[in-house]
Amino acid sequence: MTPNVRQAMFPYGMAKNPDGSWTFFNRKYKTLGTVTKEHSEWNDAKHKMFLTGLGPAKRKKLDIHGVGDGDRIYFYNDATIPTSSDANMKAYLAKLRLLMSLESKEP
Repeated sequence: MTPNVRQAMFPYGMAKNPDGSWTFFNRKYKTLGTVTKEHSEWNDAKHKMFLTGLGPAKRKKLDIHGVGDGDRIYFYNDATIPTSSDANMKAYLAKLRLLMSLESKEP
């Protein structure tokens, strides 16, 4: 089944790579924009970002569980799908706003 726009093009979460960079992934656990069933390599340099300003407080705000201390942060879950309610969308958009305030740097 082909993913819808939310599932393919918008971030479901982010994963920390061994080198400290982050890769954003979609609801199908593929790198953003991937719509095929093929394997998607998160640790590929073309998908990695070295983010600045992503301290513990911001990671907590991004994490659906309010923790943010692991190698994966999920922005929503099945109970809080952004398109299922106005409140869920508002919470998701606040996370996107926070993400857009971050900067990246060269490795």
